[in-house]
Amino acid sequence: MAYVIGIDGGGTKTSCLFKHVNAFSSHGETENSESMMVIGEATNPYVVGFTEMKKRLQGLIAHGMASYSVKPDDIRAVSCGLAGVGRTEDEQEVETLFQQIFSELNFSENSAFSIHSDSYIALRGALPPEVNEGILVISGTGSSAIGTDSAGDVFRSGGWGHILGDEGSGHQIGMHALKSIVKAYDARGEDTLLSHAILDYLDFAHPKELIRYIYRTKPEKKEIARLARHVMEAADQGDDVARDILYEAADELTLHVESLHKKCPAFHDRTPVMTTGSIFTHSKDLTNKFKRNIESKQLGIYESAYRSPAYGAALLARENVN
Repeated sequence: MAYVIGIDGGGTKTSCLFKHVNAFSSHGETENSESMMVIGEATNPYVVGFTEMKKRLQGLIAHGMASYSVKPDDIRAVSCGLAGVGRTEDEQEVETLFQQIFSELNFSENSAFSIHSDSYIALRGALPPEVNEGILVISGTGSSAIGTDSAGDVFRSGGWGHILGDEGSGHQIGMHALKSIVKAYDARGEDTLLSHAILDYLDFAHPKELIRYIYRTKPEKKEIARLARHVMEAADQGDDVARDILYEAADELTLHVESLHKKCPAFHDRTPVMTTGSIFTHSKDLTNKFKRNIESKQLGIYESAYRSPAYGAALLARENVN
């Protein structure tokens, strides 16, 4: 049996998908296309370090091989999408580490390897078979957008991180929620259900405890992003402040699509626009507002993503098999 491996290495978790080389079809698949999947810890090298990244990826691949009875000689190609990897020197370091993984797992010396950004594998996974043009908007802990035209050129927007960017992301939604609490306390903003919900979640008795939390504790961005779920819950309960935070995030994500249209004149009002990420998955208010924006601004046709980022990585690995 001949297999390829697609890896989606994120800052929260890592997905590793094993696919038979003949399982890809221009018409899609009839079987569960992601049944041979294993999930592991985060492998963003800027979060866990390159050495730990290598250890975790090697362990996850080995676990998947054992789980699905895949032999080292069965692996024809591996493609990996990693968050935070973009510079040439980083890609070279990752490639060197994968060569070590291949050697230590006894892969064939003819096994192919390729590395891509996490956004690019997500785009490739989102595009349906025989569709070669589209835009993918990503909103999870961070946010960005990526698109490709029929010529194969790739265009990007966002991805600047939580200090310079990440508008419309879980982190920004969480920060806006915290700001709404202090504004309500100061009587500079409306009262909101978020005050009780988030202070209770953080086990704080008073809004002033947020000062130490932000400036002394300095929570990681994924911790702030977790607060987004309280915004979604408050919006579901009719809280205007929470709803407005989600609507503003949807508008920011729409700006990503508009920027890609400016960068690529080939995009038009029928270009597929797809979404991925936990914020789109769990917030109907944000998603519906985003859909309305796309339609009213004639930025494309909203569609569900075809498959996962790990599938996109596996597809890229398949393209490297002769």
